[in-house]
Amino acid sequence: MPDSSFGRYSGGPHGRRAGRTAPRPWERSIRCPATARRRPPETAPVRRYQDYAALHERISASAGPPLRPLWWTGVCAALTAGMLGFAAVVGLRTTFGTEVPVFAGGHTSAAPAATSYALCAMAGTIQATALMHLLLASAARPVRAFAWIGGFAVLLLAILPLTMNGPFDAALATSGLNLVGGTAVVVLLSAVVAGTRPFTWESAPRPRRRRPRSR
Repeated sequence: MPDSSFGRYSGGPHGRRAGRTAPRPWERSIRCPATARRRPPETAPVRRYQDYAALHERISASAGPPLRPLWWTGVCAALTAGMLGFAAVVGLRTTFGTEVPVFAGGHTSAAPAATSYALCAMAGTIQATALMHLLLASAARPVRAFAWIGGFAVLLLAILPLTMNGPFDAALATSGLNLVGGTAVVVLLSAVVAGTRPFTWESAPRPRRRRPRSR
């Protein structure tokens, strides 16, 4: 009666296992490249499946999208953008006489013009944060998508003041403020999300294959 016990070896000179000359198809398909290591034949299948299960349990238990750091950064950036925008408008109007922002006009005093620009800067930063939140939930590469969308938005905000009726120096100063502030917001939110996203084995570099040596 043939012995069907697992791990029995045949009596050949190389110690081949009886009835197990090649791995089964389901064993080859379930093998994880990140956990494949050379081990002794007795422990390789068990260790391989244990590593596979541990790896995927760690991936499934990893944190979700970094929404809390994103919104904390977005709120702080909105407050900072509002304060800096207010100070920049007041300084340009009182020191150089530049009618910034250009959409406020020259008949508006410094305080209301600075307040309106600060509110616009805060609203734009909050909208950018909400856009990143939406891309984290829907896009495969949210940081890259946000960088493209934010880049086009900042370019539009930099060009739009130049098309308005008003002094050229005021339009140029408003365009510069929009360009610097918008770029800072896009870079900051992208860096925060890219730095707090969980690392997975899919994003790890693939190991290099060794070339067979020529005999």
